[in-house]
Amino acid sequence: MKRLLALFMVMGLIVAACGNDDDDAPDAPAAPEATEAPEAPAPDDEMMLDELNVAYFLEWPTANQVAQARQTYDDALGVTVNWIPFASGGDMAQAMEAGDIDISYSQGLTPFANFVTGGSDLLLVGVAVSYADADNCVANPDLGINAANAAETLAGQSIYTPLGNVTHFKLLKMLEYLGVDTASVELIQSEGGPAAVAALDSGEVAMACAFGGAVNQMIANGGNLVMTGSEQEAIGIRVFDIISTTGTFAAEHPDVVTTFLQVTEDANVAYNDDREPFIDIIAGAAGMERAPTIALLDAFSFPERDVQLSQAWLGGTVQQVMKEQMDFFVAQGEIESALPSYDSFVDTSFLEAVEGRAKPDELNVAYFLEWPTANQVAQAEQTYDDVLGVTVNWIPFASGGDMAQAMESGDIDISYSQGLTPFANFVTGGSDLLLIGVAVSYADADNCVANPDLGITAANAAETLAGQSIYTPLGNVTHFKLLKMLEYLGVDTASVELIQSEGGPAAVAALDSGEVAMACAFGGAVNQMIANGGNLVMTGSEQEAIGIRVFDIISTTGDFADTYPSLLTGFLQVTEDANRAYNDNRDPFIDTIAGAAGMERAPTIALLDAFSFPEKDVQLSEAWLGGTVQQVMKDQMDFFVAQGEIASALPSYDSFVDISFLQAVN
Repeated sequence: MKRLLALFMVMGLIVAACGNDDDDAPDAPAAPEATEAPEAPAPDDEMMLDELNVAYFLEWPTANQVAQARQTYDDALGVTVNWIPFASGGDMAQAMEAGDIDISYSQGLTPFANFVTGGSDLLLVGVAVSYADADNCVANPDLGINAANAAETLAGQSIYTPLGNVTHFKLLKMLEYLGVDTASVELIQSEGGPAAVAALDSGEVAMACAFGGAVNQMIANGGNLVMTGSEQEAIGIRVFDIISTTGTFAAEHPDVVTTFLQVTEDANVAYNDDREPFIDIIAGAAGMERAPTIALLDAFSFPERDVQLSQAWLGGTVQQVMKEQMDFFVAQGEIESALPSYDSFVDTSFLEAVEGRAKPDELNVAYFLEWPTANQVAQAEQTYDDVLGVTVNWIPFASGGDMAQAMESGDIDISYSQGLTPFANFVTGGSDLLLIGVAVSYADADNCVANPDLGITAANAAETLAGQSIYTPLGNVTHFKLLKMLEYLGVDTASVELIQSEGGPAAVAALDSGEVAMACAFGGAVNQMIANGGNLVMTGSEQEAIGIRVFDIISTTGDFADTYPSLLTGFLQVTEDANRAYNDNRDPFIDTIAGAAGMERAPTIALLDAFSFPEKDVQLSEAWLGGTVQQVMKDQMDFFVAQGEIASALPSYDSFVDISFLQAVN
């Protein structure tokens, strides 16, 4: 790889562009207090501090800047806290080594790992922010560079990038994944975000790498991402910043470190509950305007204490990420050697002493057996348990109505893949339920199958179904679809008898017995009835064409959501990560999903072929939680009223959908 080796070796892989060199943040406007300051630690045997020097980045908005601007840290610690802006994580490390900085907030993991590899007495005490989508490389729009052709289009080109930080690491990992010969590209050392924007605009580089507002600006100027943050995460690239200090400072002032983390935790909790009151004060502390602040915050997440202490973070993953990064730099010839382990540079004792948000001893989640879903990989591998820091019990149910009753009674905390119709039925009746996400869409996996001996078709259904019995669930989307289909086909619903289903196997048995003209079900039971000779009266696509949409949701109770909001966001984050991985390439996960669903491989694939798992941005669109889901509930309940199935519907179902938890997902 062509690069300035002499400079690179001198810098020791510590130069990392991040933020700018502005001396002072502008005065922050007044805003509501995020939290009350914890009581300052009483004097003890610790060496007393006159002041605390904290390194941070300007133009890098974070939840804790509310406490920074309101001097909550000063009040809690009983000392003056000086917030000193830095340009890079490497500079932060050097300043801690020199004793000029006591704590670094949002230092990059990569420069931290570089310095401890070189012998520095640094200690990682917390995770500051996760931001996969806010750190990336943007391609020159005139070159047509994309993931498919990068190996050819980047050969012989120049790339403008920071060196020795996570942006550099991400770039090298991405080039390796895309098959780009790194010896064929020239890396030009970045001088910061604005310089990256200027370099790409000049046309002199094929790609420029940066983070934060610079990435957004380059895209706004016409550049394109070669790989998205989600695609990079799918190949194992995680991007986050840390809270660090020196081993000496931590040993001499343990209460200061713990109290600093407590104030940070309180600020994160307040932000994660409702960030809106804090946007302006964060923008002021970051030295930014409101709009770009929001754009960055949309790409950030601020993990709370319990999440940080989980296996997915400080419980082992962060240490392993450091090891993988340093090993990768060794393989790339960037550094001579890595340490055998980075475990000793992570100390969770200070964070463990912090009072976090209340959480339950365990989490009870309702789901369906024989209903394969993308998130069952995380279920089977206990990723939910690791990330949430609680035992997650997955409890199988027979119907969405049963799920709703169990949530009402407090036996179930979250229902995964509950039918929309029973949810709407229960909230119409006064239940305190809340829809927080879309689980799965499956028009072709929920249907009614006709007795093969009766010759029932869409053309003759009005005559052939008259006086017959139909085996079906009641009060769920299958029931709704049946009634809508009968109405469309001109069948007099007063002329048919609806027999309440006792589940999929019972539906198969009922149709096989010849005692019913049609049986309605979902999942494997539909496939089995067709395999046994039954026929569909209308396909799922034909039903969608007349306005019947079929999907399941993720739900909880309003009370649980109020008490454990971060737990819900964590649950949705794990689900989102599983959906992304599945949607990128489902093949490695089929057997795991089949096992969790209690199915064989072939029928699992048959059902998954009829399923789709919408990711966060799709769910939040107008076609889903942006308005359509609420309207579908209203349409369904109004239809049941017209059919005489329920007495009345609500004027609106908007208040039963809360997208705030999903919006907080990365």
